Amino acid sequence: VTSIELDSHLFNLSSEKLKLNTRVTLIHQDILQFQFPNKQRYKIVGSIPYHLSTQIIKKVVFESHASDIYLIVEEGFYKRTLDIHRTLGLLLHTQ
Repeated sequence: VTSIELDSHLFNLSSEKLKLNTRVTLIHQDILQFQFPNKQRYKIVGSIPYHLSTQIIKKVVFESHASDIYLIVEEGFYKRTLDIHRTLGLLLHTQ
């Protein structure tokens, strides 16, 4: 498992709680700057902030090679994605 966390407090808390777990890699970085792996199989699972939802979804859709993507989003953002007259809504409905 690889976890990417920008918030310093949450990163430090996670690092302390998981320091003995060798199966978890923690990365203190902005997901928008992260380079997704090209040659390995992976899934993306996460809870993303409302104000970055569009940017993160575009990055995941266009830059990752994930076999599956599961994201928890705020209800208002979810409702916006249902509108096929909006670019992101149309993109998500055609994938």
